[in-house]
Amino acid sequence: MLVRWHEDEKFQRHAHLSIEESYVVSAEFIDEYGRYPAGTWIRISHLSEHNLYVEQDTLIWVKVGHLS
Repeated sequence: MLVRWHEDEKFQRHAHLSIEESYVVSAEFIDEYGRYPAGTWIRISHLSEHNLYVEQDTLIWVKVGHLS
């Protein structure tokens, strides 16, 4: 799915209940582990936790549930 986050949007800390992969299409998203600019592919592990936020409008492509 494509997900658009609006400028200065912040998310509460959350855990992922499955493996998730995300590709940053435009701008960047940020968490306590780093900054992920456009062109970055990220795999988020099962049960990992993080606090996400963006500073500008950001578009990501997210894949969930395709890996076990």
